[in-house]
Amino acid sequence: MKNIELGIKHNTHPGEILSELVLKHHQLTVEKASQLRGVSRPNLSNIVNGKSAISPKMAIRISKVFGGTPNVWVSLQTAYDLRKAEQEFEDENIQLEKFVVV
Repeated sequence: MKNIELGIKHNTHPGEILSELVLKHHQLTVEKASQLRGVSRPNLSNIVNGKSAISPKMAIRISKVFGGTPNVWVSLQTAYDLRKAEQEFEDENIQLEKFVVV
């Protein structure tokens, strides 16, 4: 399905969700949140700014510190990556034909 069909106008990076729903909600700075998770400030800053992906290990750190499950964060990252790849594929105008068994 295309993003338009799903009604998605903005491919939201999970770091933006982390920033809005966790950091801002709990009034945490990137510095404080990185200390709580045991990661560097630049590492977390890259995630919340959409420059780096949430890895499975980071998803575990997020869930250990703030609750929830790592699966949610990994799923959000996978969905983001897939939507981005679909858009890039469409922009490249690659024409493929479906394999049909004769």
